[in-house]
Amino acid sequence: MRLPSTRGFSHSGYVKTGGEIYRCELTNMPTSGATLSFEGPVDLPDDFTIQLTSDGKVTRHCTVSWSEGIYVGVVFKDGAASCVAPD
Repeated sequence: MRLPSTRGFSHSGYVKTGGEIYRCELTNMPTSGATLSFEGPVDLPDDFTIQLTSDGKVTRHCTVSWSEGIYVGVVFKDGAASCVAPD
C-alpha cells in the first residue's frame, strides 16, 4: 500500500516565541514532522509550538531536527494536531 504523497503540500502556520510571531509555510508534512520555511532567518528555541490556524485553536508541539537558512525541519512531539474545542 502506498502512502499519500506530501509533494506539493503547503500550509501556513505561525510560530510564537518570546515577543515575536513568525509566519511560515509548512511543506513536506508526513505525520511525524514537516519542513518550515520562513521569510528570513529566525532564531527558534529547540522546542516550540506551531499554530496551524490564525486563532491558535489547532497546534502542534515541535522539536527542531535541522536548520539551514530560512528552512527548519521539525519533528512533531505529539504525533497529531492538538485541537481546542470552540467556545
